[in-house]
Amino acid sequence: MKLSRKWLEQYMDLGDLTMEQIADTITAAGFEVEDIIELSNATGLVIGEVLTCKDHPDSDHLHVTTVNTGDEVRPIVCGAPNVAAGQKVIVALPGAKLPGGEIKSGTIRGEVSDGMICSLAELGVDKHLLSQEQLEGIEVLPADAPVGNTDPLSYLGLDDTILDISLTPNRADCQAIWSMASETGAILNKKLPFQTAKARPMPETIIRQNS
Repeated sequence: MKLSRKWLEQYMDLGDLTMEQIADTITAAGFEVEDIIELSNATGLVIGEVLTCKDHPDSDHLHVTTVNTGDEVRPIVCGAPNVAAGQKVIVALPGAKLPGGEIKSGTIRGEVSDGMICSLAELGVDKHLLSQEQLEGIEVLPADAPVGNTDPLSYLGLDDTILDISLTPNRADCQAIWSMASETGAILNKKLPFQTAKARPMPETIIRQNS
């Protein structure tokens, strides 16, 4: 059973509880958490717009771009084959921390590069969740993506953590998110907004037949 923090937060206030604390608590109650999965893992990001893109003069595969990140226009050297002017993209600014390391300003074959245009895989997203196109190039965002937004992971819904829970055969009911949320709420002593439904009135024809 995969349980998302965002799913849980639709039903209860988790406050400052970390997913590690939640995992330890529900494991102790009999729902073994096998893994805690971050959908992405990166800091120092911003949504940018590629203004210009040209071939690097000293490379057969690199591109020299200028990217508007909301507060300034930055020169960025990019090796992705699908980068092009006019795209909305995810930019890792100097100082950003990605799974592959920290991003720094520098010079690549004589061209200044002040950041990195990112693919989702470079931001820690599981490669099994990505298409071949996404694996081979940078992530191109929708045309209406807000330039200067400093939380692109939230914009894409990737600011989430997943608990991978092993259910015992007698708790197959917890494969439903509402059931698992109810169990989690009880374990964490959290109130859930139970909803009530009103019964439809019985038609007069049925009432007469039964009378």
